[in-house]
Parts: sequence; C-alpha cells; structure tokens
Amino acid sequence: MSTAPARPRRRTLVWLIPTALITGIAIVAFARWLRLDPTVAHFIATYPGTYAPPPGTPEGYPGWLSWTHFLNGFFLLFIVSSGLHIRSKTRPIAFWTRRVREGDAVRPTRLSIHTWWHLVVVVGWLAVGLVYVVMLAVSGHWMRLIPTDWAVVPNALSGALQYASLEPPRYDSWVAYNALQQLAYAATVLLAAPLALATGLRLSPVWPEKWMRAHGPLSDTWARQAHRFVLWFYIAFTIVHTGLVLGTGATRNLNTMYAGINDDASPLGWILFAASVAVMAAAWVLLRPPAQVAIAERTGDVRRMPAPR
Repeated sequence: MSTAPARPRRRTLVWLIPTALITGIAIVAFARWLRLDPTVAHFIATYPGTYAPPPGTPEGYPGWLSWTHFLNGFFLLFIVSSGLHIRSKTRPIAFWTRRVREGDAVRPTRLSIHTWWHLVVVVGWLAVGLVYVVMLAVSGHWMRLIPTDWAVVPNALSGALQYASLEPPRYDSWVAYNALQQLAYAATVLLAAPLALATGLRLSPVWPEKWMRAHGPLSDTWARQAHRFVLWFYIAFTIVHTGLVLGTGATRNLNTMYAGINDDASPLGWILFAASVAVMAAAWVLLRPPAQVAIAERTGDVRRMPAPR
C-alpha cells in the first residue's frame, strides 16, 4: 500500500509547527508591548473584559448544561472524524443503501460508510442541540449566552488583548461569562451550528433536486466550502476552548462545568472530566469503521469492499 500521501503531511508539519510557535510568541510579545501604552492601559481599565449581566440572569451550571456539554463534545468527536474521513477521499471499507421497500419509485442512494455514520451522529448532535436550546429558553440561561449590551464589543476587544498577553481578564464564570467568551459561545450556537446544519442538508441525499443551483448559496461548491469552514472552525474552537479551560484555573472551571459546584479545591470536577474523556476514548476505540459497518447492517443493505492489496 502506497504511503506517498503521508509524506506531504509530514513536510507540512515540519514547517507548520515552528511557524505557529513563532507566530504565537510574536503575538504575545506584541500584546504585552501594547499594554505598556497609557492609552491601551486606560482602555483596559475602562473595559476590563466583562460587564454586568441583565437583572434576573441565573447563576451557576445546572445538570442539563453539564450533560448537553458532554454529549455535544461526544457527538462532535465522531462528526469531525467522519467528516475528515469523507474529505480524505480514501476508499471506504463498505457502502450502505437503504433497503428497497415495495412500491419505491426511486432507487435508494448509495452512501459510503463514512457518510452514513456522519449522518447518524449528526442526528444525535441535533437532538442534543434541540434539548440545549429549549432549556436555554425556558431556564433563562440564554441571558448568559446572548449579548444584551453593546458594551460586549469593547470588552471583548479588551479581553482578547488580555488573553493574548497571557494575563486573562478577571471574571466569575459562575455569575457570567466574560465578553469574549460570550461572543465566541453565541457565535458557535447561533451561527456555526445553523450553518453546519444548512450546508449539511444541502449536501445530503435528502435535499430536493429542484432546489439545487449551479451557482450561489445553493450550489455544491458554495455548500462544500461553507461546510468545510465550519468543520475547521469547530476544530479550532475545541482546541482553544480546551486549552483555556485547562490553562486558566482548571480546577474551578472543571468543577463548575462538570460538577456544577462553585469550588476551586474539590477534585470532583477533575474526576468527572477524566471519566468523560475515558468514555469518549472507549467509544473512539469501539466505534471504529468496522463496528460502524456492523451497526449499518442492521439498518440497511451493506456491501463490504475487498481490502486493498
């Protein structure tokens, strides 16, 4: 089996890693230099990176938020991995076809096992997202997520500068997110997720042919580019989000999100976080493509492909 495609990836990593490291050091140095300027220092003092939430905003992290947070990450793991399998264009080990029913006038579309699995986990992700959005609305926690004051903009700029200088803004996440978090989380829920759903539907077999276009937002090219952008956005968001959670008061952050307690000493958050990682790692091992094929055989007709020589 040829290993030629792996060589360009290795060469890319050879220059990508040091370039990213040098860029990161340069950003930190520039941000710290900016903070020496009196005008910038005054701006940060005026806009510390957070603002008072609306009256009546609930505090804390309820159980439903912890569970939907975990399940969102669980399904995203398989959404991203199956999406990368699809993008790699490697030969799938099997193809799935819906079983033909009596009276069917249209021949079912054949899907690679990666595409079929992608659609399956997306359904799970959407179900979790629906529960999350409903609970946000009925509990009032939407006020923590959605900006309600234009002060979020200068505070987010200030927060970005503070993070870049490795001196993150002071805030109490039990009471409210800081402005930069609020914009990032709101964009993820209200922009990235709907865009992923819309472009995914456009590229899926269920999209009506009469609604397809050769150019513009309903074209294959536009939908694929937008869907690819969302894929890399979620990867980047997950890396940055996890890094900041672990790098800015990990014990308190894990206790609030995983254990629902406002404590910076209890090990419970770490225990639950480790358990969640173990569950995801076990699922990753158990639900590899061969297992996906076995599951697919229970839902449709599967044609296994011979192993490459």
